Amino acid sequence: MQKLLALAMFVMLTVPGSVYPVFAVEKTVKTGIVDVGNKICPVMGGSVSGKDFVEYNGKRYGLCCPHCKEMFLKGPEKYIAQMEAKEKV
Repeated sequence: MQKLLALAMFVMLTVPGSVYPVFAVEKTVKTGIVDVGNKICPVMGGSVSGKDFVEYNGKRYGLCCPHCKEMFLKGPEKYIAQMEAKEKV
């Protein structure tokens, strides 16, 4: 009986965590937004945080901090060009 209870607890605790990424991927695919995968923040030039993003023209750009979003949206083409130039080097 204890083994059955332990198995039930294990399944309850691990299955929801392993299923979530599948649903997250489906949500991203359905939106049609493409993740650019940039490693350099287009605004400040530092490393992206992995938590802060901005969407522009169907693409998602990584940012170094939440403050960069407003600046990016004021001149996105300029910042995208700067980022692409830095990533080529």
